[in-house]
Amino acid sequence: MISFRFYLSALGLLAVLACAAPPVKTMFVLIPDAGGKTGRIVVKNDTGEQAVSSPGAVVEVKSGQTPPRLRNTMAGDEIETIFKDALGSRPKSSVRFVFYFKHDVPEFTDGTRKGLARIIDGIVRAARDCPPCDVFVVGHADTTGTDAHNFKLGLARAGGVAEQLIEAGLPANRVDISSHGEKDLFIPTPDDVLEPVNRRVEVIIR
Repeated sequence: MISFRFYLSALGLLAVLACAAPPVKTMFVLIPDAGGKTGRIVVKNDTGEQAVSSPGAVVEVKSGQTPPRLRNTMAGDEIETIFKDALGSRPKSSVRFVFYFKHDVPEFTDGTRKGLARIIDGIVRAARDCPPCDVFVVGHADTTGTDAHNFKLGLARAGGVAEQLIEAGLPANRVDISSHGEKDLFIPTPDDVLEPVNRRVEVIIR
């Protein structure tokens, strides 16, 4: 019996092939992420460790009593063949959309309003292409006003965008609404500074 497991982190994508027939053997294959970048992993047990950072690098662990051992590099077509089903189940990279707002109100800027239908349609299409994904709608404000006021303002902005998405056909149970107020500034500023880029709603699909 063969089982597959994936680990996705800042270090890259790691495929693990475990063979259940005795003696138990585990193979670690380092695979580039969706953007083509390859990180670095360290395979370690009580008897030793092996670091790899090359795409397709294979580390084999025969048992808990033997140290990890570097094997041959696995070619891309071989990886695709062996891990085809597992690779197909990898989550897609997150997709981000941004709406901008007028000062101190949950009202779109003229520029955002002009392209609103296109942006909304793009979000709905992206969400439908990613059935397991959730849609996070996060409201933001600049540093004018109090923290409490800006939190409520960010939430109102996010709620308005979420209503547009739901009206366009996105299921409400896939939409998560939240506010960062003035706590997550795109452009850092001191308090009481008008900054149009910080007055926004970000929609993240992942």
